[in-house]
Amino acid sequence: MDHRPTRTTPFHRTRLPLRALILALLVAFVPVAALAASSGQGTSQGNQTKVSKGIAVALSPSSRTLDPGQSTSFTVSATSTGGFAGTVTFAASGLPAGAAVAWQPSEVVLTSGSTAQVTMTVQTGPTTLAGKTDFTVKGTSGSVQASAPAQLHVLEVKRTFDVSGSVDGLLAPGITRPVNLQISNSHNKSIAVTNLTMAISQVVRTSAAVAANLPCTTADYKITQYSGVYPLTVAPGVRTLSELGVPESKRPQIAMLDTSKLQDGCKGATLKLTYSGTGQAN
Repeated sequence: MDHRPTRTTPFHRTRLPLRALILALLVAFVPVAALAASSGQGTSQGNQTKVSKGIAVALSPSSRTLDPGQSTSFTVSATSTGGFAGTVTFAASGLPAGAAVAWQPSEVVLTSGSTAQVTMTVQTGPTTLAGKTDFTVKGTSGSVQASAPAQLHVLEVKRTFDVSGSVDGLLAPGITRPVNLQISNSHNKSIAVTNLTMAISQVVRTSAAVAANLPCTTADYKITQYSGVYPLTVAPGVRTLSELGVPESKRPQIAMLDTSKLQDGCKGATLKLTYSGTGQAN
């Protein structure tokens, strides 16, 4: 009989407890992972924001420019939000005095998620003051209202004036003549003119020059623009540059060039001039 003691290795004694520990950890991990997934799903659902029923109003374009007495149009859109459905009417506020608004059509019917458009026409009066105006467009359906911000929508009424002119004397090769422009201000306030330009739009030859095929074009002439001081303050009524104190040397000039080519086609020709100008209302 062998009386030697039995040897037991540490490996044999710890194998079962180690397996039990691994199984215990696996069992512990599963509920934690499931809990994390459940928690994440609950958080996602909690962040969803419910959109209330209403109307969103937009206007295009954001600005228009017109003269007193003229009309202009905008496109107004109304969109259903949050499942809103109903009849929407429109109104505008903040427009300049003397301006009237018409809607076509006068109302729209929205279904859930739909968009409808109307045309907003603004008619100004002859006495509507010049200037920029911020205005607001509102859509209403019962107690539901929505507005497009005034700061985004501008109606600009501008003041106009007429410019004409006459050449002092006849033209010939090598001769320059001043043009005494005439500015007509039909409004009851003065205008500060900040730019004046002149151009030749057409050269009309005599029938004899046309029959003889003698040329004459704008290349036979030269324009020198107004070189006086700006702004030119023009009171109501009709004022010429000479009446406004502009010396002849500063007025627009037109010259017929003296060239080496035959210029008989320019004899008796008539020049058609166009004028334009810009300014600010005072």
